[in-house]
Amino acid sequence: MKKLNLFTLIALVAVVFASCKPDSETKTYIVDFEDVALADGVYNGSDLSGTPKKEEAFGSEITNYYKDIISGIVKLENVYTSDWFSWKGFAISSKTDKTTTGYGNQYSVYATSGALNSKQFALVFENGTVKIDKNEHGNFKVNSLMLNNTTWAYLGIKTGEYGGGPAKKFGANDWFKVIIKGSLNNVETGKVEYYLADFRDGKSFVLDNWSKVDVSILGDVDKLQFEFASSDTGDYGVNTPTYVCIDNIEFVQTFEK
Repeated sequence: MKKLNLFTLIALVAVVFASCKPDSETKTYIVDFEDVALADGVYNGSDLSGTPKKEEAFGSEITNYYKDIISGIVKLENVYTSDWFSWKGFAISSKTDKTTTGYGNQYSVYATSGALNSKQFALVFENGTVKIDKNEHGNFKVNSLMLNNTTWAYLGIKTGEYGGGPAKKFGANDWFKVIIKGSLNNVETGKVEYYLADFRDGKSFVLDNWSKVDVSILGDVDKLQFEFASSDTGDYGVNTPTYVCIDNIEFVQTFEK
């Protein structure tokens, strides 16, 4: 009888303990860039609202304007060079011209809209960093994002029409990819490589629609870094236009209520 009472007491304590354990909640955040104001369908830092910095480039002094483009829970690093009327890092666009070749159409995605019929999307040029500050519940886990080619890269890879420059029409064994690296507290958490064009092993793939990419292997992050690599390179690096369009970055966060 005493054993039975002891077991009953232990079971009762376990039930009470479990009932007192805090519930957890998982919240999903989608960054879709619809909250960024555009001028003529684009934001690229040309309003010079960033922080100016004098720097040297190719033997000349230039002024770069550094700015974080804020959308949802992320900050996208943007650099605008006023002397050259050029930018790098991230820009935001709503342009969808699928027929015009060349640099003048650098802001267009090869699609009729942003992902899932949205209006706006981000694009990265050369390389770019996304910063994700933690909130009162901690850091965010990145799950997925949607990618597509720019029209400039797509048409150039398919036809060789880039509007000038050394980049070539892709043939057997050519490839072009974006590399997405995650980090937390300056420690790399992993990387995902996604082929935007792949002509290896008899393939002739060029990404021509919004595609959801699983990046959950990167885990909890406070930065995402985008870089490019290609089989078509020259004295100054990659010849293929180093752009990719990005939309609907999905983050999740689990915390106690």
